[in-house]
Amino acid sequence: MNLYHLEYITEIAKTGNISRAAEHLHISQPTLSIYLNKLERSLGIRLFDRQKNILIPTEAGKKYVNACLRILAIRDELYLDLFSQEESSVRLGILRTSIPIFNQAFQQLKKDFPATQFMPRIFSSEDIYRELMDGRIDLGFVTSYQQDASTLFPKASCTVVKTYELMLMISRKNPVYPQLRFRNGCLDESSYSLLEDLPIFMGKNSMVQQSMVETIFPALGIRPQARQGIIDIEFMFQTMILENSYSILPISRIRGGDIEQIPFSFHPKVLRLFICPPKKRLTRPEQALISRVREAYEKITYYYDVTLM
Repeated sequence: MNLYHLEYITEIAKTGNISRAAEHLHISQPTLSIYLNKLERSLGIRLFDRQKNILIPTEAGKKYVNACLRILAIRDELYLDLFSQEESSVRLGILRTSIPIFNQAFQQLKKDFPATQFMPRIFSSEDIYRELMDGRIDLGFVTSYQQDASTLFPKASCTVVKTYELMLMISRKNPVYPQLRFRNGCLDESSYSLLEDLPIFMGKNSMVQQSMVETIFPALGIRPQARQGIIDIEFMFQTMILENSYSILPISRIRGGDIEQIPFSFHPKVLRLFICPPKKRLTRPEQALISRVREAYEKITYYYDVTLM
């Protein structure tokens, strides 16, 4: 057993779920399941009770987890003593909409890793992936409009941080709005065709445009008149109200205005995730950064925060 295996057990105990633990550890779920089964067989005891999809430590499991935590604490203390004087850096590509979260994370991490320099640069998701593959950044934080992010970032390892639902954004003053029909709180399929003749605002990002054309529009059975999106999200919402247009965007917090957010019956999603080079061994500052950002996003139920006049 090596120290990484100790982390496997503590993460399973922390999350209570093999899939989530594997995601946090950046390994596959089958690999983690096989390791746990082998460990329990070799010990001749059960470390976790399985209750549906939840793993609960047994009495023996609690003792094992506590021992793992003590060993890992000794390791961390040793590493801090050995490497505290060494300078290091994390070159990071982030999205403009994620700046507040990362600024907060950097302030917290500077206390824990004073010798590490965090070097963020702002790009689009496509450019972040390109910079990562060219070796100019170490870690990237991106958005994927595909459920399988590997289709967009095939050469990177992906860690999903947050999932948001894509919604129909339309003004209640739009002449089409009163004609929309709903079922179970979602836009009824019989109303999809009403969107065909309305202009739709699409993001300038080619990844978003491709997702709309190849996935969202076919699912709706429409080919709407597309208008290129505007970088200023507040201005785009105001224009939607004035021009009787609409958009399909991640669920947002909208203060003011009369924009309605309507879910679709097929519930399309958009992902926030970290990407890194395949088989990259994450440094402790990088691991801590991912953990901090994940914790921050768990508290945020919206993608955009918009204030309208």
